[in-house]
Amino acid sequence: MDNITHSLVGLLTAESALAALRIKNPDLAASRRTKISFWLTAFIANNFCDLDFIYAMFLKPSRLQYLLHHRGHTHTFVMIPLQVALIFSGFWILGRTKKISWERTEIIGMTLLSFLGVTLHLLLDSLNQYGVHPFWPFYNGWFYADMMFIVEPWIWMTLLPLIFFATVNRWLRMLVVSLVLGGLGLVWLTGYVPYAIATFVTLWTVFLVLVFLVFGNHTRLMTCYVALILVFLVFLLESQWLKREVRDNFEKEQPGVVVNDVILSPFPSNPICWQIVTVETAPQKTEYRLRRGVISIFSNLYRPEECLSFVSKQKDFEKKHPQVIWTTQMKYSLAELRELHSKNCLIKAQLRFVRAPFWNRDKENIAFADLRFETGNRGNFSKMVVPEHPKVCPQFIPPWEEPRRDLLIP
Repeated sequence: MDNITHSLVGLLTAESALAALRIKNPDLAASRRTKISFWLTAFIANNFCDLDFIYAMFLKPSRLQYLLHHRGHTHTFVMIPLQVALIFSGFWILGRTKKISWERTEIIGMTLLSFLGVTLHLLLDSLNQYGVHPFWPFYNGWFYADMMFIVEPWIWMTLLPLIFFATVNRWLRMLVVSLVLGGLGLVWLTGYVPYAIATFVTLWTVFLVLVFLVFGNHTRLMTCYVALILVFLVFLLESQWLKREVRDNFEKEQPGVVVNDVILSPFPSNPICWQIVTVETAPQKTEYRLRRGVISIFSNLYRPEECLSFVSKQKDFEKKHPQVIWTTQMKYSLAELRELHSKNCLIKAQLRFVRAPFWNRDKENIAFADLRFETGNRGNFSKMVVPEHPKVCPQFIPPWEEPRRDLLIP
């Protein structure tokens, strides 16, 4: 997920901790120092995992190392205690420097918020198609929920009103208002969201603001949790249903074809329209096919052509099903993929990340990429142009299991 979402979820946990503290120690909970320390701890902890880009910067080749090390070791359960220790060490050093004597309750609260923040970051990052591998070093496989877009303004609109009412700081409130306006701008102006859904998200925000105006802090917190659960459930249930539907239809329409993977990503704040990528193995087991397109979950109300219009002006497409439009179709030799994996050390390393591999070759180089991240004119951040026969192989390659091991092993 994006760092705004991580930060807002962290502040929700900090407010929850302060609410629990008010029951046992209202004076400490009312302390400005306690509130700032809880908020700051939660903010840092919920973003700390993403500092993995720092050490990836010093490794070569830079793009390959970023692909492999972002959401890498810092996004694993075994590294949570170390990260919690580093976060708390920072506050301990701050206390020594500023001569702050932390209360025992504050120490416990900051430690718990650090642990919760790093854990929630890992879990939230598992919700989209990018994935995580949280059980390293015991299991190095990837986990993908394929249920949320990486930037989700609907979550922002759910949590920002809580932050506005939880602070009296004028500058922070101005920042919150700016983020609300920016989030609604993304919903209304980017073209990914139908006006009917944009209206719903706007009314959702207004409703939460009115609830928070009328009710107290405990009701606000409970409302946020219920609203978040509803948002997550909408995308989770739709993702699971779509995957089953796609697999069932393929099995009926194309006997013998094995659907290796169905990769889904909803449009931001738009649970009707989804981008889809499939990886399929032909019956003769000599080649595999990649397809990319858009799918509408309620095609009787909203046609997939309307979903496609949000992301592309493409008019030439294949439509064999009323819910799905296929805009891209590729076929590749399994033998060639396995040869690249065995003989080209750069591609072998890249395949520890790539989930839908495709490539183009010329006389000297290979352009290798992941169809998940193909955006047409905007390029593909996973694309690497590598020589046919690399002279230098990369070092410090993490042991992640190849997402397409099912294709690489005969």
